[in-house]
Amino acid sequence: MFQVNDGASIILASESTRRVDILRTLGISFSIIPPKIDEQREKDEPPKDFVLRISHEKAIKVGNHFPSNWVIGADTIVVLKGKILGKPKGEKDAYNMLKALRGKWHKVFTGYCVLNISKNIAYRDVVETKVFVRDLTDEEIMRYIKTSEPLDKAGSYALQGKGGYMVKEIKGSYANVVGLPICEVTEALLSLGVLS
Repeated sequence: MFQVNDGASIILASESTRRVDILRTLGISFSIIPPKIDEQREKDEPPKDFVLRISHEKAIKVGNHFPSNWVIGADTIVVLKGKILGKPKGEKDAYNMLKALRGKWHKVFTGYCVLNISKNIAYRDVVETKVFVRDLTDEEIMRYIKTSEPLDKAGSYALQGKGGYMVKEIKGSYANVVGLPICEVTEALLSLGVLS
């Protein structure tokens, strides 16, 4: 579908199988190198600034080892009324998150960075999607938690998985909620001359 231009080589700085699957839809070859960084939020750091910084740090961590490659870093968070809902610490935490989300709109932000250190290029942006979770019963929440799916997901749900039945409406990019806003990332790769 797309092709990587001569001399360009792409690395996805992520261990997320969802991001790998999304990027594969472009039909291009790329390497996968998970970065090891501290993903702690700074005091009073706004959610958008947080995902932008983390995605950039992920790309830099890998890019420092491969300066001539194009590196894609990304970070996704779920935000409810200004509060970031990360991955749950256990079943009780997942239950509390899903209870807080039910019957409400929340936002999903993904920051992404397309980086090439040797060319001194770092293209960064944040994509926002609004998601409405239907009014789940306590029993439905517990049944979903027992599948174990929410235990390693930001906000304790997976739109692309078993948790898809909970999402009544989305405004914006579906792929963004899954973990990589592929439309915007593709536009960045095309505008930078990485793809054609």
